[in-house]
Amino acid sequence: MEKITLFESFNISKKNKQINEKDYNNIMDLLNELSELDPKCLSEDDYEKLIKYLPLSPTHNNQVLAAGCNVIASLCSVDLARHYFGEKITVAIVNILKSLSSPINKDKYIQECLLQACRAVGNLCYYHEVNTKCALKEGCLLITMGLLKTNINENIQPVVIGLLLNLTHLDDYNYKFQDNMIEELNLYGIRYMEYKNNNYRFYINLVSVMINIVKKSSSNTKITDYEKCFFIDRLLEKYNMHINITSICIKFIKQVSKTYNVYNWILKEKYKTLIEVLDKYEENQEEDSKHIVKKICDIIILLSNDGMDNALHFKLFNTVTSYYGSMEKSKQLDVLYLVEWLLKKLNSNNVYVKLSAVRSLGNFSRFKYEPIHTTISPANIITKHITWFIKNLDQSIKDKNSLMEVSILCLFKNILYVTNFESVYENDIDKLIKTTIDVLNHTTFNPIVMKGLDVITYIIKKGGINQKKLVLYKNSTFIKLVTTHCNSVDEDIKILAKKLLYSINEDINESEVIGSKSVEDNI
Repeated sequence: MEKITLFESFNISKKNKQINEKDYNNIMDLLNELSELDPKCLSEDDYEKLIKYLPLSPTHNNQVLAAGCNVIASLCSVDLARHYFGEKITVAIVNILKSLSSPINKDKYIQECLLQACRAVGNLCYYHEVNTKCALKEGCLLITMGLLKTNINENIQPVVIGLLLNLTHLDDYNYKFQDNMIEELNLYGIRYMEYKNNNYRFYINLVSVMINIVKKSSSNTKITDYEKCFFIDRLLEKYNMHINITSICIKFIKQVSKTYNVYNWILKEKYKTLIEVLDKYEENQEEDSKHIVKKICDIIILLSNDGMDNALHFKLFNTVTSYYGSMEKSKQLDVLYLVEWLLKKLNSNNVYVKLSAVRSLGNFSRFKYEPIHTTISPANIITKHITWFIKNLDQSIKDKNSLMEVSILCLFKNILYVTNFESVYENDIDKLIKTTIDVLNHTTFNPIVMKGLDVITYIIKKGGINQKKLVLYKNSTFIKLVTTHCNSVDEDIKILAKKLLYSINEDINESEVIGSKSVEDNI
């Protein structure tokens, strides 16, 4: 590092406008030499000298600036260098970017300087909170987005996206994103796909930037206008067998599905792409493939939950014209398409897919369709497969599969919100009651107890008890079990048990009264 003093004399010569070709060549050689050093071999004092003497003023020749930025970018491959260079160098490099960003021409030295400056800021900010906040404060995010609209070389574009990725990684920073940022990145991605080679890393980084923006802007509906995100669709169509691209696209959709008002966005045939991807990866036992399948299952569960949440706001089951009753017919058909596909997945060899299908079907079964739009509802379609659910509930008891038990019981409860099981054979209803009672006899797991009590309560509420079914409820063992739950330490279970016991006694009394009147009539 003895040669570092050359920088001081070079800066003085430049100030006095006395630089000759030899001085210039010596400085370029020194900068190239520094860029090849192992950053761990430099001391804190060495870094302080570099901060003081490196030629990083925008007034320098573009070749010198490019070489200086290359030194910073190369040394910042380790966190120690990022720490030592800190805010002073971060500000200096951002200022170079500002001087280059407008206007940009095709001059090779300007382009090279731009490339190295983007590398330098990107590496300075790589998971370094202080430097990243400093760069953002200096307006680097806006500058970088502006670069995407300019005439930059093809080899610079991936570096610019990498810089954006490192600028948007902070979780606790109050970002000020442009309202059209997602839209601009989407259009930029489309242009890149049309004219560039298959740069997989570029696509992964670009989608990762979009995920960061979504994560930090979920309440800003101007930014989160996902109707325009057809870039994601294109990627999934073209690269669905490239596991890393597929994974990041699914991750984006999952992040979006957690935000406000995205139900329609996913239903605009995006779900068809999702299920095509799941079908391709479903049987693959590699960990990455399993993650993709799991994320898609989670998205569909979130989608079905979104409907349930909105249903509560519109008092779905207490109004004549419900929110889902007034849903566009095309969207109703989208839901029905998903329901039919999920029913096929009940026989999947993938346990998570099978469980997720039951959970999603349980949620979709609450979607109430008014006859004015369609006579077919998810509940009616799902009810046709009631035998499968009863059989698997019984098997889940034997397997002690509590997640499947809860999911199937929840599905039964939700179907009973919107139907009386009018299309179900009486024999199947008997099996359902017996199996649900069997569940309660074999579990102490509170969620299962609650759902089991709920299902039986709703069966009584919706259909009452005829003489044949009275035998099931008057069983002393069952009555004793419900009575025990009436004294549960869990307040919710206690309330449900008391409600069920009241319903049973009330229907028994009514049935006895009806029976006695029949005798009197005969007399």
